[in-house]
Amino acid sequence: MLTERKRIIPLGVSQADQRSTARFMNEYSYIKDALITYTHYMFNRIIGLDVGRGSAVLCCLHEFPTNIQKHYRELKNTKQFYKIDCSRVGVDKLLSLEPTGIVLEPTGHWYSQFWVTVADKYGIPIYWIGHNDLEKVRGSYGFTNKRDEEDALCLAASYFDDRFIDIHGQKRFLNLIQSVAITRLRELFHEKEQLQKLRSGLISQLRQRLSYEFPEAARHTMNISDQRSYTPIIYWLAFNHSNTRYDNKYKLSIAPELGIEISTYTRSHAKIIVGLEMRIGVILETITEEISQKEFDDYNAVFDRFNFGLNVRTLLLFNLYPFEKFLVAGKPWVEYERKSGKLQKRDRSLRKFQAFMGLSYSYKQSGDKVKRKFHGNSMIRSHLYIWAVCVLSRTKNIKHNQLTQELSDRYTELRKSVKGKDALTRILFKLTRMLFYELLKQINQVRID
Repeated sequence: MLTERKRIIPLGVSQADQRSTARFMNEYSYIKDALITYTHYMFNRIIGLDVGRGSAVLCCLHEFPTNIQKHYRELKNTKQFYKIDCSRVGVDKLLSLEPTGIVLEPTGHWYSQFWVTVADKYGIPIYWIGHNDLEKVRGSYGFTNKRDEEDALCLAASYFDDRFIDIHGQKRFLNLIQSVAITRLRELFHEKEQLQKLRSGLISQLRQRLSYEFPEAARHTMNISDQRSYTPIIYWLAFNHSNTRYDNKYKLSIAPELGIEISTYTRSHAKIIVGLEMRIGVILETITEEISQKEFDDYNAVFDRFNFGLNVRTLLLFNLYPFEKFLVAGKPWVEYERKSGKLQKRDRSLRKFQAFMGLSYSYKQSGDKVKRKFHGNSMIRSHLYIWAVCVLSRTKNIKHNQLTQELSDRYTELRKSVKGKDALTRILFKLTRMLFYELLKQINQVRID
């Protein structure tokens, strides 16, 4: 049987001494709490870093300002907003402030990656805040303009703001995992996207030249060959090698009869395009190797069920990995709300997942007009839209499995009552909902096994 432990009072200690000791302990406890609070603030030197091209504006805080508008003017007047370059001097300036954390906005992978590398090198934690969250934080602090200094201050202040939490009491910072494999995939994907943009612009210019020098070729389809990793007709233009198909086509052209020749400029232009296409081919091969790593097997198994191509699955992978970031204690976060006297299910994990897919939206109503505005990752949204156009809207020369057939049938049904792009947009919501539950099922099955 447990007995209450009694306080042992030494013999010869008076009640006055006991009261004095108790008073001292209370004062000591108060001082201890004050020291802990002071240490927390003084040793939490948080930098808000507003990143730009080749430079950044930073602001350092150790607590939330009592009057943030007044504090902004004080920092401005005392020149405590620092603009630093991506150089040794800039890094030294950042490190001289002895930061215990950096708050960043994920704007431009290449812009922020330099400072992410610096933080990793020196063991400084990074906290990511979403674009919409930063915009709302800035507005709540009374900043109506968008200046680099204001953004830097708001980034740092969000770390100390007690209101910047979710329903679980956790800070609303983004859970961006800095995995080596994921970072490598992201870099490769963006490299490919940049090269493809350059190629598209150069091909448009090439078509303009060919409209005069080889009109029949200007309308020719210019797709990269899967076997050769370049466009055959552009390769023919670039190196003027023997090719029966294009040689005969050029002989039948009206341009040679008119004395028009293919210029050196056009051939040099074609060589540049071929070089870009070869680089794209090398990157695609590297992506294929990287995405085949064992740690991504569960994700690839699900992507195979939807017949996603390399572009879509790469984009999805480095944005969704790890899938656990959408769950709470390993399970979907589901709430029930009462509406019109009935309980309605709200799958918060699914909504967060769809927000990462670029399908987060808000309504703006003015009188009788209601407009819907999408937020989030527009790149994923656009790639999924293109995939839906190429796969789900086609009725001929395509093989569907059970999942894609269900999506295609739903799209066909929607087209009867919904006009324009809205039908495909609705299909994207169904697609991402199915993808979420397929990933959840796959992850849970692996845990059980």
